Amino acid sequence: MPKLTTSVNKNEENNENNENKSVFSLSTKVEKQNNENSQSNENSTKITKLGKSTKVQSISSVTDITNWIVNIIGEDIFTELKTNPNFQLPYTDEDINTKEWLTKAIKTLFTKENIAKMVSQVQANQTEINQLSEVANKAEAEKKEMLEKYNLKFQALKEEVENAEDNKYRIEKELNTAVPLTNLISEFYRDPDDKSDELKKLISTLHTALEEKDSNVSKFILRFSKGWFVVKSTIAKLSDDEKQNLENLHNATRELLAYISNTFIAERRPLLDIIAKICSKQLSNYDFISPEQTLQPDPEIHDAGGLGNSTIKEGITFAVVRRDSRKAVKYAEIKMS
Repeated sequence: MPKLTTSVNKNEENNENNENKSVFSLSTKVEKQNNENSQSNENSTKITKLGKSTKVQSISSVTDITNWIVNIIGEDIFTELKTNPNFQLPYTDEDINTKEWLTKAIKTLFTKENIAKMVSQVQANQTEINQLSEVANKAEAEKKEMLEKYNLKFQALKEEVENAEDNKYRIEKELNTAVPLTNLISEFYRDPDDKSDELKKLISTLHTALEEKDSNVSKFILRFSKGWFVVKSTIAKLSDDEKQNLENLHNATRELLAYISNTFIAERRPLLDIIAKICSKQLSNYDFISPEQTLQPDPEIHDAGGLGNSTIKEGITFAVVRRDSRKAVKYAEIKMS
């Protein structure tokens, strides 16, 4: 160990002027080993510091280098080295603490230029670590914000699903307690005393309307049924006075058209044609004609003065013509589109 002691002593004496070549050789060797160790631990150092939000203080002195090394590697390994008899620093108090010993060892083993390079390299590493730490913290904050947004969306969707389930249950309950329209048609329109083809056609057309799955069909059938009740009740009360019967039937069909106003399905026009035939069968000298028999106004049956080329939207009243002459005794009132 004499040669090592001599070399260290010479380096201690000539550290100021940096002229001792043997010290430079030893410093180079130790620096090379230190760089290899530093290189192997670089990734673990970055990982250790990456999650911390507190930035490391700037490195500007040998003392800072000592603190940085101890923070990264730990103090125990240098405490063992300090007590190793094969590596004793000259003129060193035995009671010196580990950090003070390490600071002195760095000054002994490395030149000022090398120490300056170490400081510069550590500063560069710390800057990179701090930048990576900021990126990691930002990514963590964005991840947390994204999770909060997803949680809010999940809660909103959960509430929508729960509301949909509640509505589904309510609708199913209403459907279970409601009378199906097919049963309504069968029970409400059938008449054991009326075996006419017109009534059979009326019922058949209503069932066809149900098969179309039109969104307006339920509303239309319910409103049409109210109007049919008025017509049917009027027919049941007809007398021997044909003109009075005509007036009563005309008023009844007016009510029917009022019930289904602004309610349209594909079978609307055929149904009104059937109503016209049913009313006509109750009279000897007159025929009813649906106001919606054609899309274009017919001056022979429609009150269509000055309407030009407009299209019929819906009827307000039925037309009535004499059966023998086909002359109108009542013109159909209509709304145009």
